[in-house]
Amino acid sequence: MDVDIAFAPGAEHNALALWMKQLLDARLGGDPARRRTMRAMRAAVVLVAQDRRQSVTLRFDHGQLTIHDAIVGIPDVTFCADFTVITGLSELGTSRPVGASLKVWRRTVSDLVSSDLKVYGLFSHTRLVWRMLMLMGR
Repeated sequence: MDVDIAFAPGAEHNALALWMKQLLDARLGGDPARRRTMRAMRAAVVLVAQDRRQSVTLRFDHGQLTIHDAIVGIPDVTFCADFTVITGLSELGTSRPVGASLKVWRRTVSDLVSSDLKVYGLFSHTRLVWRMLMLMGR
């Protein structure tokens, strides 16, 4: 069973949804570990770009991902920040933070501490947050 990413009706017009699909297509393309991670996920993750007033719901179902426009249902985890902060999460390294990757991790922690990035469900769904960052990161 391989992974599949699809848009729900109307989501293809959302810039955040388009960015997320392009990112995941690129990250999952040649990486079997990330595809395994995605097949292990069954959850709803919401990304909210406050400055653009856009949101998407990512519904993971063991290798199947449906990207919805706006918030659908009750999410397990919500990432809430400006669009640039959300897109900056894709620069996180997935291995030990060294050099430039360490700077990105420090910036992300700084965003969390300063409330520029809010992650609702961080402590109750830590594994899901980590898996999401692993899918998005370099």
